[in-house]
Amino acid sequence: MNSKGDKLLVAAIDFGTTYSGYAFVFKHEDFSKINANIVWAGGSLMSLKCPTCVLFDEKKQFHSFGYEAEDKYSDLANDNEHQKWYYFHRFKMSLHKKEIKRDVEIPDDKGLKMPANKVFGAAIRFLKTHLLNTLASRGTGVAEKDIHWVLTVPAIWSDAAKQFMRETAVNEADIDSGSLTIALEPEAASLFCQLLPSDKFSGSGRLTANKYMILDLGGGTADITVHEKQADGSLRELHEPTGGAWGGTKVDEAFHQMLIKIIGAKTFKKFCDSQKADHVDLLRELEAKKRTIAPGSDNKITVKMPVSLTSLYEKDSGETIADAIKETSFKDKMIWAADKVRIEANLFKGLFKECTDGVTRCVRELLQKPEVKDVDTFLMVGGFSESPMMQAAIRDAFPNAKIIIPADAGLVVLKGAVVFGREPMKIASRIAKYTYGINISPPFDSTLYPQEKRVVVGGKERCKDVFKKYIQKGESIKIGERRSGKHVSLKADQKEMLLKIYASAAKDPKFITDPGCEYMGRLIVKLPEAQDIFRVNVDMMFGQTELLVEAEEETSKQKFTSYFDFL
Repeated sequence: MNSKGDKLLVAAIDFGTTYSGYAFVFKHEDFSKINANIVWAGGSLMSLKCPTCVLFDEKKQFHSFGYEAEDKYSDLANDNEHQKWYYFHRFKMSLHKKEIKRDVEIPDDKGLKMPANKVFGAAIRFLKTHLLNTLASRGTGVAEKDIHWVLTVPAIWSDAAKQFMRETAVNEADIDSGSLTIALEPEAASLFCQLLPSDKFSGSGRLTANKYMILDLGGGTADITVHEKQADGSLRELHEPTGGAWGGTKVDEAFHQMLIKIIGAKTFKKFCDSQKADHVDLLRELEAKKRTIAPGSDNKITVKMPVSLTSLYEKDSGETIADAIKETSFKDKMIWAADKVRIEANLFKGLFKECTDGVTRCVRELLQKPEVKDVDTFLMVGGFSESPMMQAAIRDAFPNAKIIIPADAGLVVLKGAVVFGREPMKIASRIAKYTYGINISPPFDSTLYPQEKRVVVGGKERCKDVFKKYIQKGESIKIGERRSGKHVSLKADQKEMLLKIYASAAKDPKFITDPGCEYMGRLIVKLPEAQDIFRVNVDMMFGQTELLVEAEEETSKQKFTSYFDFL
């Protein structure tokens, strides 16, 4: 079975900042039969996902993932045997808005580094293996070759980050490249919500609007996309994805900063380094509180605090936590005694401010765009969308909007990725995030080009660094749409043609040296030896979740195909 469409089963891996999981459905079943793993368990939380945590031993060999990794690392820390182990959690954000290379390394919670592809790869491999074992235990008879795999990524990620995830899944988790599809998280959610009946939504009821904004609020990012439903049921993207690092982990960071103002950065770091089990418990406690605090509540919030943190501070400072609080702006807003801290509701709600301000500001800016200004329906998905604080912030900022929240919003991306794997053409078009083109050297024309760009190649005057545009930033591109161009060899003895691909944030760059232009990768076309001048036809395939380039040499008809190399 070579074609993805011929596979017996579609399996999706939703790789999240805080939690990850998988789901699957057989080709012959309808989407109401989507299966998600139901045996994850740990701490005080039960979920169809498990924590995105990976543990490696002293030899950098994979040990465990998820709750098992959390618990094992906590046990090691209790015995002070964790120093040489590698523990990675919430590491997905290491790919957000950073320059990504294949050999990039990321630090664990102690600052020890490992190659990022090994860490991400171990997580993907674990989820893949767990899914295969689940299928085997159920006696399905499905082999790995029978599966079409789908891996989710944020839509706002760079092309390099998306490619990094594909290569890692293929090279480190041994997923066949031809059987793998990359799905954009808000798109997956949008597709799944088209299938839900009205009783599966809270807020303003079922998703019936033709135009709507998807607010995919996860642990790390807020990923915002706008869709329009077409007459045939497919979805058209109206604006390029936007968003930022306003996920639920920002609330944890704000809570940590509040603690640092009380006990100091040195003591807090010492606590995180020496009391791993207690720190894990504190994060789990915060996760539960984030999901339950209501915006209209005036009741104080009780957070269970590790006794070890109190003891550590009082031992180092010689004063009590109560005395420390008196010296801060929190003195009348919290009471910290033994293993509990009682926090005034407004102070705890303030921990959400960076997230709520970031998301609402981004939505307001988006609504100023001509193609989006008439959108009045918001679809909130992702685990952080289950937070009453986030829901209230959106309702208060946009009182005239219709707010729709599906049941189990944290699972919508995961299940939607399965839908996308079965019906990728349901996404009819996407908006180009950049202007893409190829570096060419046309004949030099002094009326068009500056003198400093003049070069002599093969005895002829040419202009270097010219940006030949294939697609323009902001254009709506149909799925699978091809943009074609012809390229001519420059020298008679040329053995190959190097097609250098560039992207620009500008709509109409003239040269690859213009500000905002970045080298994206290349495709090498081998040339035959029968003639002096060779012509190569180039097609760029846009609109997919990944960009593809195909070149054909006219004489030999030999074709060269490659995904853009952004790494």
